[in-house]
Amino acid sequence: MGILKASLLITLLLSSTALADWYILIPKKPPARREKPRNVPLPQLKPNKIEAKPYRIEVRKILSPDFAIRTLELKKITKKDLEGRKVVIVFLKNLYSPLSELLLSTLQEIAKKEKNLVILAVDINDADFPILRKFKESMGLKDIVVTADSYVYIEFKERLKVLNVPSLVVIDKYGFIRFFANEIEEEKITSASKELEKILKSLG
Repeated sequence: MGILKASLLITLLLSSTALADWYILIPKKPPARREKPRNVPLPQLKPNKIEAKPYRIEVRKILSPDFAIRTLELKKITKKDLEGRKVVIVFLKNLYSPLSELLLSTLQEIAKKEKNLVILAVDINDADFPILRKFKESMGLKDIVVTADSYVYIEFKERLKVLNVPSLVVIDKYGFIRFFANEIEEEKITSASKELEKILKSLG
């Protein structure tokens, strides 16, 4: 009996040790792998609102072309003649339209107040001078030089790339294009004229 008990005890110890070793060697269950999310939604950033100024586009000193025009009195005016003075050129397609009449009458009021300023109104359809004279007299445009010259318009359009009538170009006293307004709308003429007055003051 003693031998049997000893055998059983040895067997029990061996089996328990083996079981214990086996338990230790059992690998632990690895943690579940998290799949990387696909197409992670990015937060939407709201852009800062910028106050729109549709009436003017600032140009970083583009040299104006060497243009020349003829007045209704057949006097030639060149770019060189205008050096030292601020120049506003307005290009129009149809003089006898509500938009053109309102725009020119507004510019006439600016011309009265602004010193050292020359305003040129250029009809791009090359209208006859007798028609232009009649138009100028009927509108009372005493302080605006009215002419017709499609070539001058082409010169400025090539320089600025985008210049659709009715448009307005501001040239400083050194002969550089500083601002221009493109495709002026009738309902925005009042706002555009206020903006123009600020621009002219800033140019000294």
